[in-house]
Formats: sequence, C-alpha cells, structure tokens
Amino acid sequence: MEGSAIVEFWKGQLLELQTFEGVMYKTQVNHQDHNRIYIQKPINRMNRYLSVTNHMSVTVYFHNEERALYSFDTQLNLLHSQLWFQAPSVDRIKKAQRRRFFRVPVEVELNLNLKSIEHSEIDEFIKVTTKDISGGGLSFLCSFAVETEKLIAGIMHLETNNSQNTIEFYGKIVNCAKLPDNNFKVSLEFVHMKESTRSDIIKYCLFKQVEARNKLKNYSL
Repeated sequence: MEGSAIVEFWKGQLLELQTFEGVMYKTQVNHQDHNRIYIQKPINRMNRYLSVTNHMSVTVYFHNEERALYSFDTQLNLLHSQLWFQAPSVDRIKKAQRRRFFRVPVEVELNLNLKSIEHSEIDEFIKVTTKDISGGGLSFLCSFAVETEKLIAGIMHLETNNSQNTIEFYGKIVNCAKLPDNNFKVSLEFVHMKESTRSDIIKYCLFKQVEARNKLKNYSL
C-alpha cells in the first residue's frame, strides 16, 4: 500500500466484498480486536445476504483516509455467529485497478418523476428521501411498488462544507423490495450520466464517509 505503513479500519467503515464468483456485497466494520476485523453480515444490491462458509475466500475493497481505493484478498471466518477476517499486512494491500461505487448511508431529498422517459406522457412527481447513494446509483423508501427496469428522471441537492451541487439524473429501477412495514425499498442505477456529474456524486459520498468517521473519532463518553 502506497504512502502508509499502517492500515487503520474504524467502526462503521464501509467495505465491499467480492466473492470468487464475482458477486459484490457491501458491509461495515463493527469493531477491531487486535488483528481481527469484525464486520456486519454482507448484503448485495438485491438485499440478499451472503451465505458464508468458514474460511471463505473474498476480495475486500476499501477507501483510505486519502480517499483512494485499495483491495486485498482474505478469508472470512465465523466465531460465535460473528463474522471476521484477519487484519491485512501492508504488503498484501494493493491499489484497486478498477472503479468501485460505495453506497454511503445518507439522507438526501429527491424529486422524482416516475413518468417513464421512454413512453408515458403523464408526469408523476413524488418527493422521497434517499437511504444511500453511490456513484452508480441510490435507493429510497416509497409507499408503493415501482416497476423494475423502468427509466425515470430525478433531481437531488448535494451539499458539503465547500460546495452545493444540484444533480439532475436519469435512473433505471433495478430492485423494489417490500419491507415488513409495507413500504418498499427501491434501488435505481444511474444511466446516461456524464462522468463529471458522477465525479461530483462520488466526491460527495467520500465526503460523507470521512465526515461520519470524524464524528466517531471526536465523540467521547
């Protein structure tokens, strides 16, 4: 790993795991105990949990403090229903060659037009709040089901300490899952997006992740 002799993981840090079959799952660090990193049960974008076997081989992706993306290969272990992997040595960590879009839990107000951008002539505006955002898409809660594969348009406002961006986007509904409270969690993937716009979203996501970490570091009992 370039530029650092120590790899630090923190509670709440977002990670992505790639299985041997190439399927991506997201998770978060629960805590670190000596050289063991304990994590939440990984879940994929279809809201399905990873079926873990002991010593299961995965690749872990994470961002460091400088917001660069790194990865390392490891094995997942089960101990008293807790999931963990060995903290990696510096020489096992490499800079990731391909882009990953981390979904960051953050609430941002969305204005959506559920009119299909392909067919319908009738506008259908709703206002919702995001559950998470990434450079590749987002999810939100809705009181009714939204048809998968549907292409819709939306607007969101992303604000940091130094900037405020109004993002207009098109998205394809990739999943709509009914929740126990009878609401629906809807996931969409950005389509037809300029890379400059995607870059603004990624910068915002990284800002919110670092902000969350700093709040934890500065919190004292």
